[in-house]
Amino acid sequence: MIKKRKNDIDLIIFDLDGTLLDTALYIVLDYTHLFDKYHKKCPTLEEMVYFSGPPLEQVLSKYFPDVPLKELVDEFHDYSLKHSNDYSSLYPNEIKVLEELKKANYKLAVLTTKSKESVKDNLTHFGLISFFDEIVPIDLCLRPKPDPYGVKLILDKLHIEPKRTFAIGDSPSDLTCASPLGCKTGLVTWGLKHIPEVKRDEEYASFSDIERSFIIND
Repeated sequence: MIKKRKNDIDLIIFDLDGTLLDTALYIVLDYTHLFDKYHKKCPTLEEMVYFSGPPLEQVLSKYFPDVPLKELVDEFHDYSLKHSNDYSSLYPNEIKVLEELKKANYKLAVLTTKSKESVKDNLTHFGLISFFDEIVPIDLCLRPKPDPYGVKLILDKLHIEPKRTFAIGDSPSDLTCASPLGCKTGLVTWGLKHIPEVKRDEEYASFSDIERSFIIND
């Protein structure tokens, strides 16, 4: 059964960490193990949940200025591939909602600051990879969010206009990389982060809210 769309959107671009996957625990543990290994004072939990969003290199350079960046990145990725799936989870009703969006013939994409290997590993493990028509990790993005480069790349590959595109994420950069192009945006509010003061067209407290925004259920 083909589901009816509720709007004139053709493409929905999702962030990964904090949007498609609840990775807060994994992110905190990954950074904590780095702070322990290099004998650095660990930031507070409130600080560390915001490590998700900015490029990894940006965070590592700030907190470990005296450690070679490549060493840190390799250590972070090694921990991620071993443990991220164990300490991450899907959100309630997520699979159902993604299925409904595909039945309504929406194109779905992922734009993330995680590496290609990590994204593929996460999406495959949680049974999400088949839902997405395009996946743009940091490896393929010359200029990461909040720069619009990644969104432009997805639009060009899928041949979809910005005005028919909706970007959804939990950080300001997930929205500000899309809105200047003319895309609509939605902020998810189910994470541990404070709700940011960022312009958005919609706000979602659950995946069920996303479904109500895009699907007409008879």
